[in-house]
Amino acid sequence: MKHKPKVFFNPIEGSAPLSIHWYPGPYGDAHESKEGNGVYFTSPNGDLLAVQFDDVEEKQDQQALLTKNGVRVSINVKAGKAIVKMGRTPKRVA
Repeated sequence: MKHKPKVFFNPIEGSAPLSIHWYPGPYGDAHESKEGNGVYFTSPNGDLLAVQFDDVEEKQDQQALLTKNGVRVSINVKAGKAIVKMGRTPKRVA
């Protein structure tokens, strides 16, 4: 990602969706995560634009989303603050 991610998280009564955006919208259609609970948005050429985790606990939570291109976005939330990590999943050799 060329841009620093912007994290949007506004919990009400202890939890809320959490969004991470690398580029300003519009984003188009959402794609369901291969693993994890949430969706992600890509450009027509497959660049990751944004992700949204369905429900994140404000107090403490760890989640990850996996795109069909093998990009894994993970979050670690403590006391309402999120740390974002990205990486590629290794390809499996049969």
